[in-house]
Amino acid sequence: MSTLEKLLLLLVLAVAPALVTLATFALSFQRAAHVTFCADCHTMTPWIADLENPKSKSLAAMHYANRWILNDQCYTCHADYGFLGPVKTKLASMGHVARYYGFMEMPKEIKLHKPFSNSNCLQCHGPAANFRNNSAHAAVMKPILANQLSCVTCHQPIHTPEG
Repeated sequence: MSTLEKLLLLLVLAVAPALVTLATFALSFQRAAHVTFCADCHTMTPWIADLENPKSKSLAAMHYANRWILNDQCYTCHADYGFLGPVKTKLASMGHVARYYGFMEMPKEIKLHKPFSNSNCLQCHGPAANFRNNSAHAAVMKPILANQLSCVTCHQPIHTPEG
């Protein structure tokens, strides 16, 4: 076998599949930020229905109906922030896909893996004047910023899924 044939074989058997895998992973990673990604899983149907329900009084529905978050509404609120936050969130989303397709055990109920961080709310609301100048927020600003008092303690319901 000539050197050229060996290189061609390496390209066909190793490099091309690696590039296809990398491109597929990158596309899936990017898609994990969209609401349609969450909506693809029938388990999330009640949460998506609540999000899109114009009569719902949940925070998610009000944010969605008023277009306070223009795109990627689920991801915007549920992504952890910081240096590796988006990567960790998307990897967790891929874990949801693995559970959905039976590669991992599906949980009996859907719940957050950890307490909801105020940083997810404060990324948008923190710099807003109507948040900073609100007397109720001003009275508890230090505990809010320190994540000792959760935003969702006062601002309920977050979601009102029926299912």
